[in-house]
Amino acid sequence: MVAKTGTKAEALARIRPLVTKSCVLDLAYFSVAEYRANPTAIETRIGTQFGPIPLAVRSSAQSEDSLRQSMAGVFKSVLGVDGADAQALRSAIERVIASYAGSPDDQVLIQPMLSNIAVSGVIMSSELDHGAPYYVINYDDESGRTDSITGGTGVNKTVLVFRHCNDTFMDSERIRRFVGMAREIETLYGSNCLDIEFAMDHGGQLYLLQVRPISVSSRWPAGVEQKIRNSLQYIETFVRDRSNCRRGLLGRRTILGEMPDWNPAEMIGTTPRPLAASLYRELITKSTWRLARERMGYRRLASEELMVMIGGRPFIDVRNSFNSFLPDGLDDEVGEILINAWIDRLDTNPQLHDKVEFEVAHTCLDFVFDTCFAARYPQVLSPEACAHFKERLLDLTRRNVNIGANASLAEALRDVDLLAEEQRRRDLRWANLPDSLDILTQVHDLLDRCTQLGTLPFSVIARHAFIAEALLRSAIAREALSAERVQEFKRSVHTITNDMMRDMRAVCRGRSDLTTFMKRYGHLRPGTYEIMSLRYADRPDLFNQSFLPDGEDEQSEFNLSAPEQQRVNQLLHEARLSHLDGESLLAYAGKAIAGREYAKFVFTRNLSDALEGLAEWGARQGLDREDVSYISLSSILDTTTVPVLDESGSHFKAIVERGRHGVAVASALKLSYIIRGVRDVYVVPLHRSAPNFIGSGRVEGPVVRLDAGTPATVNLTDRIACIENADPGYDWVFTKGIKGLITKFGGANSHMAIRCAEFGLPAAIGCGEQTFERLVAAGAVEINGGNKILRPLCSSGD
Repeated sequence: MVAKTGTKAEALARIRPLVTKSCVLDLAYFSVAEYRANPTAIETRIGTQFGPIPLAVRSSAQSEDSLRQSMAGVFKSVLGVDGADAQALRSAIERVIASYAGSPDDQVLIQPMLSNIAVSGVIMSSELDHGAPYYVINYDDESGRTDSITGGTGVNKTVLVFRHCNDTFMDSERIRRFVGMAREIETLYGSNCLDIEFAMDHGGQLYLLQVRPISVSSRWPAGVEQKIRNSLQYIETFVRDRSNCRRGLLGRRTILGEMPDWNPAEMIGTTPRPLAASLYRELITKSTWRLARERMGYRRLASEELMVMIGGRPFIDVRNSFNSFLPDGLDDEVGEILINAWIDRLDTNPQLHDKVEFEVAHTCLDFVFDTCFAARYPQVLSPEACAHFKERLLDLTRRNVNIGANASLAEALRDVDLLAEEQRRRDLRWANLPDSLDILTQVHDLLDRCTQLGTLPFSVIARHAFIAEALLRSAIAREALSAERVQEFKRSVHTITNDMMRDMRAVCRGRSDLTTFMKRYGHLRPGTYEIMSLRYADRPDLFNQSFLPDGEDEQSEFNLSAPEQQRVNQLLHEARLSHLDGESLLAYAGKAIAGREYAKFVFTRNLSDALEGLAEWGARQGLDREDVSYISLSSILDTTTVPVLDESGSHFKAIVERGRHGVAVASALKLSYIIRGVRDVYVVPLHRSAPNFIGSGRVEGPVVRLDAGTPATVNLTDRIACIENADPGYDWVFTKGIKGLITKFGGANSHMAIRCAEFGLPAAIGCGEQTFERLVAAGAVEINGGNKILRPLCSSGD
């Protein structure tokens, strides 16, 4: 076993003859004192040992790579030094020594410069934040540099592999070799708390560049490895069972994802607290999602829920989702074939996980159905079965693409208006209610009405907006309209955000008062389902440093030109949607786009008021908002019919502590953003997604990361705002003069995508976890919608 103490150079020298799954390059090292005593002798020894080849002159200080601190990156290393140039070698050695604190025992390490690099990377043999038992493999297979990962430059990929993962779950031979190398080094060190730098050349040879202890391991909580190991056993069983054939559902298997369909990762985050997760379930994913689609003529499903919680993390059951996209009346045999084909396409193209409505499933009859279906699913259906599917889609599309008073879109908007009228009449003051039962009864009623007249019609309207988007995209594909003209049309659609910008401008210019503004918009909060997120009404800084450019409040009118009208009419005729013309199609699309934002604005008022009621209830139990966030909705509301047979404060404090523990375990547990089978439980690639670009403009500038607690006083002028999961509560950022927007999560038809289209703001929506973190870390970013480029602006250091 290799001793755990010593310098970087001493560690490499000791392990060099022992490793078999990698190799350590030839090396020489010497102390500062030795070099000062006789530099010529040492330089001669280096020349003799290595000859006239490029060298790496590396730091190896006594304070570097210790058990207490790594000091990684603090000291200088010089790469690519000409071994035939004595002066260059001496200069490099002096530069390394000059970076030290002055100890004569510090060392300088000399090795051949590695060339022909295919991959370079770093493996942490435990996850850094919690010490969870995962190999965290961060690698670069594009730049050809050995320092791109440690230096933070270049494009990198990250894969997490559970420590006890079966090798057969690792699809990549390369990843299997990386893990094998790490396991051997762990055995030699007798430690699983190691930071390993490595490289691989184009011939497949692995090189160990450095190994050091993880200095933060002393802060890790105890017992994490066993908790994760136990949890994964149960999760593996759950995933296997969930993917079996299910009565009432078509499809031989399922996939679980964080972003398909109702994308919980965007709405409540990847590790939501129990209250937020339970509210989202109650209002959306328990039954609302399928009842809304059934109203529109999609397949009727049994009492299936859309979202599952795995180790405290929300996932969409994609088989359930895809079943709900089948038109009513479709033969089960055809539906079975389609569901399997759609799931197979997502399996082989996981990057489409946040675009399933447009790139995987066919949910309406658009203008490119024939060519797209044939390209994606050649020979999947017989000609007769394909014709049958197309007819059912046509019936569904005719039924829904309609702006008549009796159409489902108009009915849904009337329901939302009823809820808005209820809200105008409501005068609810939580502090004035006499007891907790009264408060919870009112909360229950608010959420019931929110479901019936809020989220249910909102779900219908949102589906209409997706249908409208599919038709517009296919009109672009058929060159009936240009992408620029469609963006111009979307900017002409008047939404609730236009009203808010107008009213905010009026407050800033003294034409209206803050009280009036907050009465209408005060319920908005950046985290719609999160009780810890402040409402606009509780943010006195909202109007500080607001940037509202001068200009007309009214938007320009959009009209199709005669040739455009003719081309769109021809498409409608070909698709047998002749009950529409170009103008009525755009009227439908505009009504769906504006209606979706309005419905969201209305239903979130009931939800926001309910959250304030739960906060008041918590205060009367001796619980603050953070405590309440760890209690599920059912645990709270059930007390109205099942009394707590204990002192209520201690009863709920125990629930809070269990909730905290669950969230902590969820944070330590690493699961793939898309679970296609058991292998994805144990091998976890970090989410890398193709962004949804809004507009074709190009901007670059510094980035500012925002979350629900970011004060509105933050300076965003001429900056690019970066938000993880955006919703209406973040609309205030559009008043701060931002020049672009990036979100970690979100689809092409998400709230922020619509907002940016309205304002003509360059944006990259849903870039994924790894890309998002890299862009934020870079400090400055370029968004180029025209060329589909999203990249950091940073200069490489020496």
